Amino acid sequence: MPRRELDRTEVAVTPGYIPSPTAEEFIWAVREGPVAELRVLIVQSSRGEGKTTSAAVAIMTLAERVSQEWPDRLPVRAAVIRDSWVNLERTTIESLRDLGRKGLAIDWRDQGRQAVIGSAERPLVHLHFFGLDRPEDADKLQGFEASVLWLEEGAPAAGFESGIPAEAFGLGVTSLRQRGIPKRVLVSMNPPDGDAWILHVEDLLADMGIESVRVRRWDIPPGEKERHFRALAKAASGEESAAWEAAADEFRAYREWCQGALMAIGRKDLATRLVGGQIADVQVGEAVVSTFDRLMHVVPALEAMGSWPILRLYDGGGSPSTVICQPLGDDGRGGLNILASHTSLNQPLEQHLQEWVIPTMGRRGLMPVQRTPGAYGQATQAVRRRTFTYRDIGDPSMLWEGGTVRTQNTSGRVIQEMLGATLEPGPVDWDARREALNSAFLRAGGPERKRFIQIDKRDNALLIQALGGRFRYPKDMASGRILQTIAAAKKASGPKFSGVPDALAYGLAVLYPAADWLRQVSRRPVPKAPRRSWLGA
Repeated sequence: MPRRELDRTEVAVTPGYIPSPTAEEFIWAVREGPVAELRVLIVQSSRGEGKTTSAAVAIMTLAERVSQEWPDRLPVRAAVIRDSWVNLERTTIESLRDLGRKGLAIDWRDQGRQAVIGSAERPLVHLHFFGLDRPEDADKLQGFEASVLWLEEGAPAAGFESGIPAEAFGLGVTSLRQRGIPKRVLVSMNPPDGDAWILHVEDLLADMGIESVRVRRWDIPPGEKERHFRALAKAASGEESAAWEAAADEFRAYREWCQGALMAIGRKDLATRLVGGQIADVQVGEAVVSTFDRLMHVVPALEAMGSWPILRLYDGGGSPSTVICQPLGDDGRGGLNILASHTSLNQPLEQHLQEWVIPTMGRRGLMPVQRTPGAYGQATQAVRRRTFTYRDIGDPSMLWEGGTVRTQNTSGRVIQEMLGATLEPGPVDWDARREALNSAFLRAGGPERKRFIQIDKRDNALLIQALGGRFRYPKDMASGRILQTIAAAKKASGPKFSGVPDALAYGLAVLYPAADWLRQVSRRPVPKAPRRSWLGA
């Protein structure tokens, strides 16, 4: 979408508003385009950079175009959606009221739940506000007809549970039925958590290659508003110049206050997103694996190497999890490559093995050479050219011992019959697993490895998210107390984000116990410091 300088007459409905460079590009992209083209346009920035105002102005600018080309089709109807009515009223609606105080012609209706922009003789935009306090509230969009769907802050600010549900996007798009007006989905948001649904929708829509759908995201650089104000001050003179300079100083101070306050409460993740303008994992409570670092531990791709054993690590329960990895070197001390991992939510183990473990091993060239015939139809498979030995370690509650121990749990038998393997129990003690997890990610790598553990980015999205902070201990917000038990972590994280790291923990506690790493560290020579007197000479 080529950039074009906006003619100020095209935004005459917003007196005094001069968009920053990135906001101007976004506004123009909303205005342009054929009627039969759906544009999903996302504007993202740190707090206070003007994304809400730019989205509102973009809708008005689209209406200005409609008034020039198809005046009989006015007003442009828009659905404005936020996670709750309270947030909608306090932020988005207040931003619109502020534009009204600056001269925007806006008529509030239905106790503030609707607004018409323009004059009574020439209505340009009809806004309908939807606060989705519950996911079911997305049903309010059924039967609604609009040209614009505006999603404000689709991702939660500080946690995981709030934000606009994905259903609002899907149902909202089906509501874009106002005839003869270009259709737009606008998303204005702070940088979200890396697992936010809007990021996946953005990628998937772009990958689909649908000719009538165009997707684009604008990231307003942090501090652009301050630089924009200073440029306006330089172009002006007298009192107007001083007013722009004062506004720039005020916004700079605001950013400094936000950065300091968020860092003071230990929320670096929020400082990164809300002030730094970057997508980052949300940290609520305390990460169980505090030593994990995406930059050091995650790599673009890994393949099985040599003929060293393949490990399959398990966590049991109603949502079974498996981690497939390979220790390097004859003694396994050369590093650990995590090739793939997955949790099958609310599935029995046999379905998990049949639908994920076996197909993934086949796709990665890790099929076993032999299998023990069993009752599950998995006895015969083509033999691959490369051969591996296998070791299966997991949750001891999955163990089955021929009717003598836990006869009601047949997980071990399922693994034996479907994979021809014997499950080796990991430790019950949580401290052993937790310490093994943290020490393993702290271990240094070899000459060509950043860290001892390397994770293949392609097949471990869930594990990476979990290690990045989704597998967490809950925190009492009033006292700041962290409850560091596995039961508390699993309750706070849910099976989706607790299963794969716990499966990994069982294997690490057996193969690389924390005490073993501590012994290696303690044997390293301590560097000698130069002798100094108390005078420092």
